[in-house]
Amino acid sequence: MKPKKIAIVAEWLTSRAGAEVVVYELAKMFPQADIFTTVFDPSNHPKLKKRRVKTSFLQKIPVLNKIHQLALFLLPMAISSLNLEGYDLIISSSSAFGKGIKKPSGSRHICYCHTPMRYVWEPDLDNRLAKLPLGNLIIKWLKKWDLKSNKSVDQFIANSQNSALRIKKYYGCESKVVYPPIATDLFKNVKTSSRRDYYFTISRLIAYKKIDLAIKACKNIGRKLIIAGSGPELKKLKRIAGNEITFTGQIGEREKVHLYCQARATIFCADEDFGIVPVESLAAGTPVIGYKKGGILEIIEDKKTGVLFDNQTAKSLRAAIAKFEKLSFDRNKLIKSSMKFDSKHFKDKMLSIIKSL
Repeated sequence: MKPKKIAIVAEWLTSRAGAEVVVYELAKMFPQADIFTTVFDPSNHPKLKKRRVKTSFLQKIPVLNKIHQLALFLLPMAISSLNLEGYDLIISSSSAFGKGIKKPSGSRHICYCHTPMRYVWEPDLDNRLAKLPLGNLIIKWLKKWDLKSNKSVDQFIANSQNSALRIKKYYGCESKVVYPPIATDLFKNVKTSSRRDYYFTISRLIAYKKIDLAIKACKNIGRKLIIAGSGPELKKLKRIAGNEITFTGQIGEREKVHLYCQARATIFCADEDFGIVPVESLAAGTPVIGYKKGGILEIIEDKKTGVLFDNQTAKSLRAAIAKFEKLSFDRNKLIKSSMKFDSKHFKDKMLSIIKSL
């Protein structure tokens, strides 16, 4: 099939995170494609300012058009309300609701799945729903909806081998693996001074990212830590931080590049399906100290491109930092190891899958 008209679907375009990187790259690959989403905040997405972005009814509802999390019960309805008639190919980017589109007759739907809904299928890792009143009933309802929405998908693409296993486990569906596109070009020809005496982490500040472990570990051994990003955990994290911990808030690409390049190492405490942060760190020539579970096992080789720690505890992280400080790493080898995740690989593999449909 040779697609004539393409739609790119994002579940929401409010804040910026890893999923948006995929949407940006798809938009770049298909400059004539229309973009659909439930809610859109153009101020947070300047890369899409010249694109036609079509939204759902949620866009017209104050507050909900900025804080999509409050619209949980409306999101399945909102995503399925998007009018995709006339599109030959639909590519959805989904970690929760994106794949729940209403597929028109004759269309093909590729779902780039970052993860099956974490707070539904793995509430032990992400308890945002489970801890709510009637949380278990909400989870039961969303599981049914999630499985039903798989029927519209012609081809699942997983963002890692780790995600592919979970798609198989929870959905019973096979998937092809295409790693997310990492803008390794950002780090090329960057003029940086020598390493500075700090560790770095960048993340949305939400509970399952486990930023508190990095704070506790660095505070305990008197190491400087710079934390970039924002989120609902900010106040809580600031309360436990000491004088050696710096919060930058949201930062631009240029500042991000320099913070990566000058750090002793990047700390990554989350159990993620893939993990864009470790790849960006390698592209900057900076080793990673990371939790030994999830997608990071496809990125970091222990003692060669970083140090992995076994338990998601501050004690285990402290031991990893101590081990790291006794090792040395070749910056050029770190950069080389990031190249298999660059945007060209993503583009080539996606186009190959599309042509095979």
